[in-house]
Amino acid sequence: MLLNLREYHRPGDAEGVAQALKLLSRPDIRTVLLAGGDALVGAADPAVEAVVDLQALAALDFISVDASTQVLRVGVMTTRAALEQYLERETPGALYRVVAEGARQWSGNVQRNRATVGGAIATAAPNDPLVVALLACNAQVTLMTLLGPRTLSMSEFLPARAALLAEPALIAEVSVSPDREAAWALASVARTPSDAPIVIAVAMLSLEHGRCAAARVALGGVAEMPIMLPEIATAVVGQIPSPKLFAAVGNRAATLAQPTGDFRGSAEYRRAMAGVLTERALNMAWQMAA
Repeated sequence: MLLNLREYHRPGDAEGVAQALKLLSRPDIRTVLLAGGDALVGAADPAVEAVVDLQALAALDFISVDASTQVLRVGVMTTRAALEQYLERETPGALYRVVAEGARQWSGNVQRNRATVGGAIATAAPNDPLVVALLACNAQVTLMTLLGPRTLSMSEFLPARAALLAEPALIAEVSVSPDREAAWALASVARTPSDAPIVIAVAMLSLEHGRCAAARVALGGVAEMPIMLPEIATAVVGQIPSPKLFAAVGNRAATLAQPTGDFRGSAEYRRAMAGVLTERALNMAWQMAA
């Protein structure tokens, strides 16, 4: 509950994003965006004095896949449940299966029907498998600002998101371009099958002439936000894939992770799982690519 809320705004398509940005830019009243409300209401920030509800902006609620390029575009107001269902029904390929799995592995069905893709990206919870999947696949985030649209990669956006959104800016959509030569895999560990993951690894691997031509690994649950491990790609590219190689790479991932512990898992546990899941995801991707 937002105890100090003074204003509620719900711009329609006629006023659109411009009205939302105008409200956000006011210096005299702390105004935030309301998408699904999953993170905002749960945080109960007493500093929030006004909200701008985006639910009437139909232009921000869409999913599409280009017929020729297969580029996936997802509007900020799309729910996790809608994204998961669309990808499982409409789009083939390991990459989109990983994104769908990232959308699915987040609490219960009621929450997934409320939580939006935009909220996930803006919040960037450390253990959010959807954000980890989008980071691993180098998704592009399009922001709407008072000066016009701006597009950044997830790896650029995440560490700077607080400053970027305070400009102000509104996340309009996220897009993913498939790599038809690559295989993708997600590995995670959770307390129960229906619980949010404690640690997540998403791996991409492509092979050429029996060697690793490209690799990418993103981790969640081991830092303040999901992170990429470029050192893993450096260690893998050019090598002949093998369980031994990926075991060594997993050990390297465990040393790179710098988690803090909480009630769901100690720092030592999270670090160990970073290694185990990196190894597992790379082996899974290798099996798919072979």
